[in-house]
This record gives sequence, C-alpha cells and structure tokens, in this order.
Amino acid sequence: MGRPVCFDQFHAAEIGIVHAVLRYARRVFLAGVDHITGKDFAFRREWILIAACLLVGQSLAEEARYRQPEGRGVAAQYPGDKGIAEHPDVIYATDFTKGIEAPLRPRRRGVSLIEDSDLARTGGAAARIVATKGADEGGDLSIQWDEGAEQIFVRVYVRFDKNTAMPHHFINVGGNTPTYEFRWGGGAGRRPPGDENGSFGTTLEPPKNPDGYWQFYTYWHEMRSWQTPEGKSDGRPSAYYGNNFGYPKKTPRLERDSWICVEYMIKLNQVGEHDGEMAFWIDGINYGHWKPGSPQGRWLRENFFTRGQFFENFANPQPFEGFSWRTHESLKINRAQLQWFLSERSYRDSEVDEYIVYFDNLVISKSYIGPIADEIP
Repeated sequence: MGRPVCFDQFHAAEIGIVHAVLRYARRVFLAGVDHITGKDFAFRREWILIAACLLVGQSLAEEARYRQPEGRGVAAQYPGDKGIAEHPDVIYATDFTKGIEAPLRPRRRGVSLIEDSDLARTGGAAARIVATKGADEGGDLSIQWDEGAEQIFVRVYVRFDKNTAMPHHFINVGGNTPTYEFRWGGGAGRRPPGDENGSFGTTLEPPKNPDGYWQFYTYWHEMRSWQTPEGKSDGRPSAYYGNNFGYPKKTPRLERDSWICVEYMIKLNQVGEHDGEMAFWIDGINYGHWKPGSPQGRWLRENFFTRGQFFENFANPQPFEGFSWRTHESLKINRAQLQWFLSERSYRDSEVDEYIVYFDNLVISKSYIGPIADEIP
C-alpha cells in the first residue's frame, strides 16, 4: 500500500496535532574484527581507553578545583570548637560565651550579646546585630591584629532572622598600612594604592533572595571601573566601586532561622606577581576559588562574569589572571569585619522595622578551618 500524500492528510484551514518520528541508523564498529568486512579495528581500543581516561581526569580535576580544600580542617582537632584558640595557626577564636572580647570590638549601633543556649550554635551565647529602619544602618564587629599575614581564613556561623532584609555589605577581610589615607573610612568609590600607603579588601555578600548566590565584592589597586566597558575611568568622580565576582557553581538555597557555616580565604601575591587568590566555602563545601588560570570568565566594566547572559553570549572567555593584591611587602592581611550594613536600598522593599543577624563561633586562622566537629558524647 502506498503512502498517502501530505495534502490528503492535512488541511490548511484546520489546526492539527502531528506526531513525527525520525528513524536513522548507521552501523558503527568500534573495535575488534568486523566479520562482514574482515577489517581489524583492535587499534581503536587504545584510543577509546585514552579518551575515557582523559574524560575521567578532566571531571576529577574540575571537581577538585571546586572542592579543595574542604571538610573539617583545624576544627576537626577540636570537637565543639573547644580549645581551638590553642592551635598555632589560630589568631583569634570566640564562641561569645564570655561576651564580646577584645581585640574584637563593636562599631556603630545595634551590636549586642544574646544569652540563649537554644539559639546559640554552641555554648550559651551569640552576637546579635540589629539594623533599625529610619534610625540607623546596623553595626559591625571588627578586629585587627598587629602581625599581618600572607594568607588568612575566616570562619563564622551566621543566622539570618526570618523577617530580615539582606544587607548592602556583609563579612569583610583585608589589609591596610598605618599610613593609608582612608583607613578610618571614606574610601568608597576610590581605587586604593597597593604600596606602603595602600589597602585592599574583599567582602563576601550573601544572596539578596533565597534563590540567589553568594559572591565577592572587592577593592584592590588593579580593580576596574564601572564607567566604561573596558573597566577604565572616563574622568567622572567615584569611578571605582567594588568589583563583583560571582561563580558558575550554584550556591545552596539561603535558609532563614538556621545556622550557616561561612568561611573564606585571601592569599596574598608575591610582589610583582599575579598569584594572589580568594575563595569561599558554605557549610564546608567550596563554591568559589579565584586564582591564576581559574575560573574561565569575562571582564565587563567592574564585573568578572562566569555565569549569566554576559558570559554565555561571549564567544571567548579567558582564564582569570590571579590577583596582585599589593605592590609592596609591607601591605599584609591584618583586619576583619562582621558587617551588618543596610542601606536605604536594603530597607526599600521590606515592611518590618528591625533587621537582625546572629554570629557565633568566629575563628580566624592561617590555615583552613572547616565546620565545627561534632562532640563525642
């Protein structure tokens, strides 16, 4: 029986539902002796093995790039964080059971201690910072140490109140020399020098909504301007605001009223080199690591894109060049801030009057810390 022609099956004036099936088959012989042609394709076995090994190796390398280091770190040696301050790499540690202890100090309004063993991550207390709409912009807990470091890890547990808006700026780590002009503030919109009168800093920002992602907001002497696509200033004032670094690996959904382990790292460059790094972990899993050669991305204005339309529509992504955090060895990492800064923009779409975050189990170390190890009963 012959096939019916198309115009007998479809009518131009009607809407029809069509199921189309495409069948296509081709015989492919990968390896061994083809009994039809008699040809021996055994040599292909080695090709297939090499290709499979390369694919597996590439997959493992990609996984390692995202996930190293992770796990327990220094905290593994101190269940419940008890005694962790005694580790030789630890610069400062607190669970707030003894209050807000020096050299950690509150700045601005809204910082207090809450004694509540049901709320605290461990022990019986946590730090609380409140920003009040129409009255203030929140507060900070700040710490500085005299002997600057070449590499620093900061780990802290954070808990966002269920009704809070998200902050304009959050946890910051960086370094200033004693002669930096804006060491007491006022450096926003300016590119800092990287020399003996210099500064640098990077802020880890939480998602602005539950389905968003964590990212870095960074100041250093080679930062780019928002004013032109090439990242150069066009002469207008306030040319340099923090450069944004998002990451292609989706961070976990932001949970309110739940403790989140946040850790991040800065590693300084050797003077004259671009071998500086930064990275962050959420609940012990590494979600971002910027270092020489990784990740692949694209600079546009003040943003290094590794996801979204400005990256996906770009035909020639380049490996990240690495950081030159400084041009003089006297500039080291010597400060950290647990910021809770809410601007008018933060308050704009929220209906409550108080915006609350809690911090607990802060550790600052020269090596990776990791989440709190469970205590053995």
